[in-house]
Amino acid sequence: MTKRVQHTMVTLTLCCLSHLLFFFVLSAMAKDIDLLISFKNSLPNPNLLSNWNYMHGVCEFQGVTCKGSQVSSLTIREQPLEADFNSVSAHLLSLGSLESLSLHSTNLNGSISSLANCTMQLKELDLSSNNLRGSIYDTVSLAASCHSLESLNLSNNYIDQAFNHSSPVFTRLKMLDLSTNKITTNQDIQWLFSNFWLLKHLDLSNNTIKGTIPQITNCTSLQYLDLSSNQFIGTIPAGTFSGCLKLTYLNLSSNHFTGMAPPDIEVCTNLVNLSLSKNNFSGVFPMLSMVAMPRLRVLELAFNNFNGNLSKSISKLTSLELLDLSANRFSGPIPRPLCTYSVSRLKVLYLQDNYFIGSIPDSLCNCTNLVSLDLSLNFFFGSIPNSLGSLSNLKDLIMWQNNLHGEIPAELSSLKSLQNLLLDYNNLTGAIPDGLVNCTSLNWISLTSNRLTGSIPIWIGKLEKLVILSLRNNSFIGSIPPELGNCKDLLSLDLNTNQLNGSIPSSLAKQSGKIVLEKSLESRPYVAFANPENSQCHSEGSILEFDGIRMDDLMRLPSKQYCNFTRVNFVVTGIYYGYTNKASMIFLDLSYNQLEGPIPIEISAMKNLVVLNLKHNHLSGPLPQELGGLIHLTLLDLSHNTFEGSIPSSFSVLSLTTLDLSNNRLSGPIPELGSLITFPKYVFENNSGLCGLPLPPCNDWSIPTGDVPQQSSTNYRSSQGWWIALGLLIFIFSIIGFIIGQFLR
Repeated sequence: MTKRVQHTMVTLTLCCLSHLLFFFVLSAMAKDIDLLISFKNSLPNPNLLSNWNYMHGVCEFQGVTCKGSQVSSLTIREQPLEADFNSVSAHLLSLGSLESLSLHSTNLNGSISSLANCTMQLKELDLSSNNLRGSIYDTVSLAASCHSLESLNLSNNYIDQAFNHSSPVFTRLKMLDLSTNKITTNQDIQWLFSNFWLLKHLDLSNNTIKGTIPQITNCTSLQYLDLSSNQFIGTIPAGTFSGCLKLTYLNLSSNHFTGMAPPDIEVCTNLVNLSLSKNNFSGVFPMLSMVAMPRLRVLELAFNNFNGNLSKSISKLTSLELLDLSANRFSGPIPRPLCTYSVSRLKVLYLQDNYFIGSIPDSLCNCTNLVSLDLSLNFFFGSIPNSLGSLSNLKDLIMWQNNLHGEIPAELSSLKSLQNLLLDYNNLTGAIPDGLVNCTSLNWISLTSNRLTGSIPIWIGKLEKLVILSLRNNSFIGSIPPELGNCKDLLSLDLNTNQLNGSIPSSLAKQSGKIVLEKSLESRPYVAFANPENSQCHSEGSILEFDGIRMDDLMRLPSKQYCNFTRVNFVVTGIYYGYTNKASMIFLDLSYNQLEGPIPIEISAMKNLVVLNLKHNHLSGPLPQELGGLIHLTLLDLSHNTFEGSIPSSFSVLSLTTLDLSNNRLSGPIPELGSLITFPKYVFENNSGLCGLPLPPCNDWSIPTGDVPQQSSTNYRSSQGWWIALGLLIFIFSIIGFIIGQFLR
């Protein structure tokens, strides 16, 4: 055979092979297109996935990623496909080169118990946040039928059947997420661990798994384990995690575990994140054993009953970024070598709601990366260290309810990143440092119940990001600075119980209609409480930051001991900025001062105002008719002033839950429309010229108006009204989304 002939034959062979390969490619492409369009045609709404048609190449289909000319990845998220799992299995899981499929939040339904028709290439399958049903056994069977599957996400579905499994099934899964389902028995967990030899990541959080924790077997590969937010009970036996030497993440929070901390936990020397929060663990936490975990970044022990001193060994955890010991029974001083200078990575230190004593150590300045510091509800004494002013990254300085005294350090003016300064319930004296004007990121200043003096600084009006200003129960003098109206994002202004005089500045309403809050903040818990029946306690409407605090520990608040308030509302609020460009202040409390003059008509421009409390001042003049335009107002207290004239008819349209106009000089008939006549008569009494329901008729002056024959019931109505108003105020805060957040744990 000549070389020419040989060359021709080789050429023909290569040509045939290339044509054959081209034919296979075209065939595979055609099959992918057919499968995808068949899936689309099975949907209840054929208008979805509009470009899935024969006019487009398969690689142009919405959500499709190709390798070469075949579908390798398909991602469709948050669309109402309403597809049945059988259709997904028959069409999408049959795509020959599919490696990854994500159908998160697409309203899938049906059972996963039917055998899936998986391609051999599939490695990642995300079916989270749908309406799929099945059992743990079905989950394992699904993983086994997809022979190459390494990652399966079925979180937020209805995997709920109790233990009823056959023999073990081998899978190659490395990641399994079954969080937020309906799993109930710990036997399911035992069976899971007997099947997943290669598993590295297992998330079973937010189910309703009951019983004791099983021994974690076959966990030599396990790196991530989340069992949080279940109903586990009892103690954790020794050896439970002894085989899980590669664990880097362990979350057992929000269960009902008791007894000591997990024994032998120190064998997990690779731990990066350990969370035991919100259980009933007790005893001395083995802080010294944590030294065996040089990579530990997050240690969360909040809301347990751990006690004892904070060991100096904590300083050896040089990788630690978050330490949360809040709501426990720790005591003693803060170790001075808590942070080792220049090597500390600590960003968040939560020690609130414990029994720590002593002074706040200057050495905290060595925690140079600190972002959030909360020492509230302890027994710290002495002054606030000036050295804290060197923590250039600090955003949250929270130290309310201690025995701190002295002045607020002027050095804090160096904290350019400071957002939340909360120092309520201490014995701080002196004036507010002028240097804080440099902290232009401040959005929550709360200095309630101290012994601060001087005037309210004019420069506060320069803090354009300020949302909450609470200076109640101090000894501030002088007038209210008109410049506060320049705080264009100010939503809550509380100056209750001071010695302020002069008139109410009309410029406070200057920010009305200008609030444009542009960013979303994290969630922050807070409490609101009231005690109006005791005239010596001025806690009505008081809002207190409450992160990491047990509700039961309110007994340690001085105002609880003195006033014995009983109505407390607890809320966790997510805050949204960007609500409207026409928002205004929603909480204004100037009560218990020495203010004079009329109510500025401009206050009526505060269209979002919910609480207006001006009682116990020397205000005078007529009540502005324009206040009737405050349609969101639920609490209006103008009592104990010297207002004159009649009650404006516009008040009839207000949807008030709490009203008090008593102890003024009002006259004339009470408007008979709206809700005014539904209030008890004491809210109108001691106004010598008022008449009409609920007071005696205007033509009958023989019945005295100063008696209060049902004092106990009216007091109850009053306190109930305060409570309802506070609840509504908090609801408005939640819906409108305005309270300052902090770094989430």
